[in-house]
Amino acid sequence: MRRMPVSTYRLQMNGSFTFDDAVAIADYLKDLGISHVYCSPYLQAAPGSMHGYDVVDQQKVNEELGGAAAHQRFCDKLAELELGQVLDIVPNHMAITPENRYWWDVLENGPSSRYAIWFDIDWQSAEVRLQNKVLIPVLGDQYGKVLASGQIQIEQAGMEFRVRYAEHLFPLSPHSVAPILQRAGGFLRDDVLGFIADSLARLPLPEAMDRGLIQERHRDKEVIYRLLARTCEERGDACEAITKAIEGLNTDTDGLDELLNQQNYRLAYWRTADQELGYRRFFDVNTLIGLRMERQHVFDETHRLVFDWIDHGVLDGIRVDHPDGLRDPQQYFDRLRARAREAWIIGEKILEPGEYLRQSWPVDGTTGYDFLNVCNNLLVSGEGLREFSAIYREFTGRTDRFDEMAHEKKLNVEQEALGSDVNRLASIFVEICEGNRDRRDYTRAEIRRAIREVAACFSIYRTYAVAERNEITEDDRHEIELAVSRAKQYRTDIDAGLFDFIGDVLTLRYRGARESEFLLRFQQFTSPGNGERRGGHGLLLLQSHDRVERGGRGAGQRWLDDR
Repeated sequence: MRRMPVSTYRLQMNGSFTFDDAVAIADYLKDLGISHVYCSPYLQAAPGSMHGYDVVDQQKVNEELGGAAAHQRFCDKLAELELGQVLDIVPNHMAITPENRYWWDVLENGPSSRYAIWFDIDWQSAEVRLQNKVLIPVLGDQYGKVLASGQIQIEQAGMEFRVRYAEHLFPLSPHSVAPILQRAGGFLRDDVLGFIADSLARLPLPEAMDRGLIQERHRDKEVIYRLLARTCEERGDACEAITKAIEGLNTDTDGLDELLNQQNYRLAYWRTADQELGYRRFFDVNTLIGLRMERQHVFDETHRLVFDWIDHGVLDGIRVDHPDGLRDPQQYFDRLRARAREAWIIGEKILEPGEYLRQSWPVDGTTGYDFLNVCNNLLVSGEGLREFSAIYREFTGRTDRFDEMAHEKKLNVEQEALGSDVNRLASIFVEICEGNRDRRDYTRAEIRRAIREVAACFSIYRTYAVAERNEITEDDRHEIELAVSRAKQYRTDIDAGLFDFIGDVLTLRYRGARESEFLLRFQQFTSPGNGERRGGHGLLLLQSHDRVERGGRGAGQRWLDDR
């Protein structure tokens, strides 16, 4: 039986505090009397990460911390001192950098990538110009201006052809490499490069979603690129011709524009992210893309190394970051528990006053933000709070109650920072209304407004209804109905029937494939829509392995440093 944590000490791992640094203080930690070391995420993260939540590869240890060898030294030291270990894991999202080989493959191959189904991307955007494309909002100005100024260039690294904008790199799709090779072949008056170019051009289109065709496309692409590499090794003039073709293209704005339009992504002004981004993020962080963790093979691949450590006694427990961002947290925790039956599993669940941890979740507690709020209140002087409130009202001239101001700010966040998420929900709900003759005359604009209002009226992070399992608690039903009722009071200018219809979909009274899709995505949306209200990033509390029971809290709670 694996030891359950009694007391823990948080280690924030990064390039400035590596595994070997942790080894150096391990004896000190033992002397403190802790039972377990609690580590920040240390799977491979984006270069220079100071926190580890921007994971790029779940199947390797972070090289900046010392890699697998240093990790082994660290684990051996803990075992020598009989100290256990708890690891923070990140199932909701990954960082989208060139180091993320899964994401790079998606940008190169679009919907026909082997990993396209790993990520929560809307390939069938309501915007025709974004069909089968990923919006990449990184440009400092309008696309045309940036292109004309020569800031976007094509470059070659070995047999890898890519787009560079400032420090950003993106792959070229195989189809778009073909014209470059054709131009290079023309310089040589040689058929070999022309043949390779034609072979790339004949690869199945990126829209192809058949799994067998995807594997065949990947195989053929790799063979063609190997042929190109061998040609360049054997003939130096071939490499020179390709370099010459790229140099010519980089001075041809129209030609460069044509090539960029052939990509599976669209480079865009950074401001477009608020309204047109086609993938789910971690809150509004564009560089963290949501994972489709509900898909079994994605779950298996991203947890393989962690489960290996649990199986071999390296880890006693795991802390799950942001489970409320997942499509189906219940399913996720069920799978986690089935695979790690004896592990101490803690979820980063934010509970509002009067809200309780789901008893159906097979976890050992939460990270205790709700308890921390209670503790923090002990440090707040009631008289001082009243005085500061009076100063604030006098300075700002505002007399709003807190709940009114919070509602206003939620709407602002949903309309601005999370506008693309609302648009995605609205597109689904428009389809739902189109399938109902009593509802089909609601406009996209009023549907957007209604969705924002209902989400802003939630008093908790999210609900957990699942139509496929006919699963909804009375607490969830009550929260949804209360939010709909409040929304109707705030927006009397919107037909109350639209709010009622949204409520019917959210409470499973009205069902269907699109209705289920809307429900699951809406529940993922309300947590960022309601803001991360957790009282700072200071000391946080982990509840013990005792279950958090309705009406009470588990015993043996311990303080931890959070990220």
